[in-house]
Amino acid sequence: MKQSVGLLVLQILGIILGFISVFVIAGDLPSSVYAVLGIYNVISSVILVFSNTGIETFAIRNILNWLEKGEIALIKKTVTQAIVYRTILSTLISFLLLFYCYYISKYKFGDKYLNLFIFMALASIFRGTNDSILLLLKSFNEYLIAAFITYSINVFGKIIALLLFFKFGFLTYIIFIILLPLFLTIPILHRMRKYISFNQVFSLKIFIECVKKYKSFSISSYISYGFNNIDQMIVSVFMKNDIIGSFTLAKNFLTVLNSFITNIFDPILQNIVRYKENISLLQVKIKTINQIKVIILTILSVSFIVFVIYLNQVINIFGLANYIYLSSFLITIYLSQIALVLMKVKYNYIALFFPPKYYLVLTITYSILNLIPMIIIMIFQVKFIFVSVLFANLVMILITNHLFKSEKLRLDL
Repeated sequence: MKQSVGLLVLQILGIILGFISVFVIAGDLPSSVYAVLGIYNVISSVILVFSNTGIETFAIRNILNWLEKGEIALIKKTVTQAIVYRTILSTLISFLLLFYCYYISKYKFGDKYLNLFIFMALASIFRGTNDSILLLLKSFNEYLIAAFITYSINVFGKIIALLLFFKFGFLTYIIFIILLPLFLTIPILHRMRKYISFNQVFSLKIFIECVKKYKSFSISSYISYGFNNIDQMIVSVFMKNDIIGSFTLAKNFLTVLNSFITNIFDPILQNIVRYKENISLLQVKIKTINQIKVIILTILSVSFIVFVIYLNQVINIFGLANYIYLSSFLITIYLSQIALVLMKVKYNYIALFFPPKYYLVLTITYSILNLIPMIIIMIFQVKFIFVSVLFANLVMILITNHLFKSEKLRLDL
């Protein structure tokens, strides 16, 4: 509970500065130029998706329980494998992305920014490594520490980036943003140092065994990350630059809201993994979490009215009126996150406690519900492209409810 309060404080600071940074810079640039930032999002997302081995997900489900049993050697093996294999795969994928960099530069930006896009691909290796380590910190239920490291650098980083933007322009700003993950690597590696041991990690046999052992989790991660982020790649390839710019700005808004909700619920839900063998105590913990859910829903619902009333004024104040369909994007995104809160507790519980096959089916279903409507909407009316997120979250509420009614080991959620 204390972690969630601390996370909330950190997020408020990060959200305020993040919105100011995003809206000020977006308002000072044509949407076609701001689209360059969207390409970075695509490149880094692809690396995050396909470098995932599933080991971190396995760790999140088990490390707290291993700590209770004193199985430190098993923890060290899992942590080291996750970091090393993620870094190796991130490096391989970054080189494959050079073909995408060439295509986007030549056919979308008139042979501009090729060197910048290549730099994005190579620097994004650190995004994969950092994502692995931060997920591992969360597996120890150290959400507050993970968030503090991330937000402290991101908050100060965004201040510096904003100053660099005003002093030197957009190119310097985006280079600094690309390098931020590198600045994050040292402190989080230092935090995890006592759980890192390279004994037998580089064995090909062990690597193959890991692939087989964690395949359900890795496939789930590929599907979940992939389908949730492939929209940026599709938009970057098939849409005009002004649409890419608006979509990128709206996607950043979605990421901020999603992170806000995730960082409230994930730590308190992750914490109950330690009680996985005590059903009665789990019931008590879940009731408390549901009370928090009601509070968050109330705040978001009331805030939505204010959000809709003043949205156009805020867009005009920040000079974002030239970003096509932006108000429609943002309103739909806000509604989708209210739906996310409604299904978040059960979704996370399934991911943490149900057999892996449930999690795999759930991620496949959720991803398809996001992707197919998005493609259909993009073809006929791109203005409503984020309706796919709202639709997916609403359907997932029904699906998670159904799973708990049919599963004999369910809790009264």
